[in-house]
Amino acid sequence: MIYLVRHGESEANIQNRFSGITDVELSDKGRSQAYTAGNNLKPYKVDCVYASPLKRARETAEIICGVNNIDIRKIITENSLIEVNFGLFENMTWEEIRESHREESENWILHKHKYKFPDGESYDDIVNRVSAFVDNVPDNSLVVTHFGVIQAILLYLNILDDSSLWEYKIDNCDVVILDKNKGKIDKIIKIMPLI
Repeated sequence: MIYLVRHGESEANIQNRFSGITDVELSDKGRSQAYTAGNNLKPYKVDCVYASPLKRARETAEIICGVNNIDIRKIITENSLIEVNFGLFENMTWEEIRESHREESENWILHKHKYKFPDGESYDDIVNRVSAFVDNVPDNSLVVTHFGVIQAILLYLNILDDSSLWEYKIDNCDVVILDKNKGKIDKIIKIMPLI
């Protein structure tokens, strides 16, 4: 099994910013979510840990490792796991994008994940970027990354396609358990509401 975890809530998530490659911190809630994800992973065997180099993913991985008594020095930083580059829209809110780039935002709405962000990437670019990693990641690996990358992995493995891509809502610190050999999602452990 492969355990895909979306990073905890970031400061950019709070502000509804498309942070992509912008290196933003986890919020306090994001740190709590990472702790919960670590507890949710306790019943599973984790042999390897990979993380996007962005702070929000790296810190999430460190917290999960701490909960599971995994040495954080064993976390392998994997550049292919970095979030989509939103290019011209990087670190902007939807309102800011609509106000300053109306025509481009209309193209994004029309083409959805097939849209290539000006000066940035498309989902096809992410799929190409993560394919070699996915082909070689060993079983029992924890992969802490980003929403767009998780979607790209599911597209690459043909678990999702263009019509089903948005059927799965992957919240911060949800755990997507993949049976890579069978090419299917075994289950999704939703993050429990924080009280």
